[in-house]
Amino acid sequence: MKTAVIAPLGLSPPVITTFVDGIGEPVNDLVVLTTENEDVKAGYELIRIGIKRRYPKMRLHEVSLPFEDVNTTEENLQFMSICAKIIREEREKYKCDKILLNVAGGRKNMCITLSLLGQLMGVDGVYHVISKDVKIVNQLLENLRSSIREIYRAKTDDEKIRIYGERERHFDGLLFPNKKEYEIIRIPTLPYPPDYLAKLIKALEENDLDTLSWTEKRMLESHGVLKSFGGRFRVSDYGKKLVDALLVRL
Repeated sequence: MKTAVIAPLGLSPPVITTFVDGIGEPVNDLVVLTTENEDVKAGYELIRIGIKRRYPKMRLHEVSLPFEDVNTTEENLQFMSICAKIIREEREKYKCDKILLNVAGGRKNMCITLSLLGQLMGVDGVYHVISKDVKIVNQLLENLRSSIREIYRAKTDDEKIRIYGERERHFDGLLFPNKKEYEIIRIPTLPYPPDYLAKLIKALEENDLDTLSWTEKRMLESHGVLKSFGGRFRVSDYGKKLVDALLVRL
């Protein structure tokens, strides 16, 4: 059985490596979503070298988001579309049987959006990582920032590995802490009926709202997906963008 982990990255690389190390089952594919922020990119390089040393058989893949941060509704919907495509790729292209989402990194809106998307697309678990003493972790991370940037700017993997090796004890302690030092929390989700979701999406995509009940229309209106005019409904601009995000194809 192949297991994939998908995780957005913010300024704290340990939340990703800690999850992979502590989830208690082999991870075959690790997909890390990064922004154009330089410190985020540097954190990804640290993760890449740390994973290469500890889990050399794991497929690690970076997906670069086309913005430095997710600051607008449009960017958040674009983020959702990218994540939906990744989930489908892991299932259909890379043949992963199990998909887990780690929402401990990145902006709060990214984590909330990814959690919702995971439930809609039927992933196998959504998780968060909690450090029992976050002050110590943050202090260690800040003490290593200059070395992390040095790894990022190094030209070759050999040079990156050498820099990592010079502070191996500190880097390993940061990325792969003792399991007593953190908790992995499962976010409550319930399976979402795929046939019902398909019905809603089809009605919205084809603007065939007569197939929906009055209750469904009012529900979609309350979520901003529909707008009502004189007792009649139409798909809002936001609703169209949401449908486009969910309908992304490989």
